[in-house]
Amino acid sequence: MKRIDSSLATASVILLLLLLSFGLVGAQPVSEASPIQFTQYMPLVIGGGELVEAGGFADYDPVPVDVTPNAPPYVPNLDAVRNLDVPARLSDGQRTVLETNGFVVVPDGHAEISRIYQTAYWASIPAFVTTDAVLHAFHILYDYALRLAEKQHFIANLRGLNAAMLASAEADYSAAAGSVRGAARQNLAFFAVATKLLTPDAEVPAPVQDLVGRELALIEAHAGFAQSPIFGYQEDYSQYVPRGHYTRNADFERYFRAMMWYGQMAFHLKTPDDPEAARRETRGALLIVRALHNAHIDGEPALDVWERIYEPTAFFVGTADDLTVYDYADVARQVYGDLPGPGALADDAQLDAFIDAARRLRKPAIVGGWVDPGEGPEAVTQSFRFMGQRFIPDSYIFQQLVYDEVGGAYQGTGVPFTMSAGIRGFPRGLDVPAALNSAHALAILTNEGDTDYDGYAEQLAKVQDEFAALPEAQWTSNLYWNWLHTLRPLLEVKGEGYPYFMQTPAWADKDLHTWLGSWTELRHDTILYAKQSHSGIISAPEPPRGYVEPQPWVYARLAALTAQMRAGLSRRGLLHDEVAEKLDGMEQLLLALKTMSEKELRGESLTDDEYLTIHNIGQTLETLTTFSEEVEGTVASQADSRMALIADVHTDPNSGLVLEEGVGDAFPIYVVVLVDGEQMVALGGVFSYFEFKQPMSDRLTDEAWQVMDPKPPRPAWTESFIVESIPTQ
Repeated sequence: MKRIDSSLATASVILLLLLLSFGLVGAQPVSEASPIQFTQYMPLVIGGGELVEAGGFADYDPVPVDVTPNAPPYVPNLDAVRNLDVPARLSDGQRTVLETNGFVVVPDGHAEISRIYQTAYWASIPAFVTTDAVLHAFHILYDYALRLAEKQHFIANLRGLNAAMLASAEADYSAAAGSVRGAARQNLAFFAVATKLLTPDAEVPAPVQDLVGRELALIEAHAGFAQSPIFGYQEDYSQYVPRGHYTRNADFERYFRAMMWYGQMAFHLKTPDDPEAARRETRGALLIVRALHNAHIDGEPALDVWERIYEPTAFFVGTADDLTVYDYADVARQVYGDLPGPGALADDAQLDAFIDAARRLRKPAIVGGWVDPGEGPEAVTQSFRFMGQRFIPDSYIFQQLVYDEVGGAYQGTGVPFTMSAGIRGFPRGLDVPAALNSAHALAILTNEGDTDYDGYAEQLAKVQDEFAALPEAQWTSNLYWNWLHTLRPLLEVKGEGYPYFMQTPAWADKDLHTWLGSWTELRHDTILYAKQSHSGIISAPEPPRGYVEPQPWVYARLAALTAQMRAGLSRRGLLHDEVAEKLDGMEQLLLALKTMSEKELRGESLTDDEYLTIHNIGQTLETLTTFSEEVEGTVASQADSRMALIADVHTDPNSGLVLEEGVGDAFPIYVVVLVDGEQMVALGGVFSYFEFKQPMSDRLTDEAWQVMDPKPPRPAWTESFIVESIPTQ
């Protein structure tokens, strides 16, 4: 058997599949049956000519940037800087790099990035406001907004949904006979597992107690791939380890496991080794669709409650990569005339007609499961999922740049599969910016031998073309894609007109490092929903005048993303008052930083108030990212006192390993800047970033990552700007 995890797909997955996160396509029309009211209509002819439409909770209103970089030129000279005491803190090696590149990062870890700015404030060191700092602040606001929505809304919604669906499954089991009874029993066990995962003291119906018990034991062991007692196919039980912010309390842990169950377990349309299994699973899926339309929860249709979880998470992350209740309901009405009950589902011929029609719908873009050699994985994994995990572009990129798209064909030998030099079993985080046309990311991958695989160049070119063709409206359709859109200016190499330090090759490394750090935080925050492809006071008489990293396009996009997030959550009643207030403050800060960046790039002086904003940035960031005891007590834990976090982003079942992306402690960055015609050394904070492999049976939590000592080595290419050395006293 060849194992293909959710990171792998065939080259025939074209741009139609790439864009699934923007709308509910396939059999679902944009009508009253569609839960998401599209705010933009942008028909695109993709691949075979089908249309994809983009939309979401709220419009994206771009913030304009009006500047042509023309900052005054200078060459760093530490002998000429006005604050000689600051570079004196550094070692000889660090000072050499500081003068050569105009900046240096010192691997002196700080638990939170704001603390570096507070150090600068109290020591009267000019502050250097980095994109790292504001991107990290946005991550906290995004993550807390999602946590509060889950805690205050989604968990209760899911509890009610579980009860209603379990009751419907029991009624179907009692009413069904013959082949339909097997499907109803499978559904009964399916919903009993989810109910038990979310509500441990819930009773399990007697007919499925044994099945449910064995399934729960595998989930609890979370050892890796095993055969599901309920469904009979291979499932990756290592995915059920709560990770991301879901380790913070028991409610989050239970919600994580229940939603992972709903996101992972598939009702297939095709099962080559056992065609009858596809009929059983499809009957089960159709019974679920009917129950969602007919069942009620406190007088409200169950489908409405399901949508109250699905729609907001689609706004945060994207729409399901697999077929949904809307797809199946539409085809069922065409084939059966209505949503079929147990009696109608007994007719094999009519069921086969439904399967044939449903198989003409879209295929998954991110493929999961066990697939035999020679089979099209996107076809045999085409399925219905109750609350399917979401298509994300970086997982699509990963699956296109690993085996079996890259690195040759699998040769069955009858022995356990092992990686060889010709098989690219793992992607790199750098693959994503490379796919977004970062020549610098590609150069690093090439230099480190990560492109030396058959087909890599061709696959990368294909993906680059697909992404290059996307208009901005596609990039801004939901918060996940918009976050990536915000990071895209970091991939542009800075040339003439920018400050000296930004024109150096080392700064291109630093920008890439920032990109990877923020992307890691994005993957951490969405780990449940994103479909994975298979880190004594001395006061100065006058505050020192600091500097803003002049990246106005990043600040503008992040401000627009912040506004879109606030508007979208507010319209659905999902925005906590405290989060709303902080998002307002975040947007105003970003707009101010954009304006300051534009002035710096034009060679203009900042106002006293703007210099004061820079001087106070540490307190501002701490205020924006610190919540009340009421909020912290319900959705946070001690792990949130550190910025270090971890996310597994790719699974390789062949080697039994996962790819981990980690953000560690914040590192100080020292930069020679030009302020009012004088050179100064300013202090700021940046990410530390790690990428390494870990056994899939031991997927890391934030807590385990924070205590890991020593940490894995940092990427070798970061040595151009991170200098290990003991500072002089």
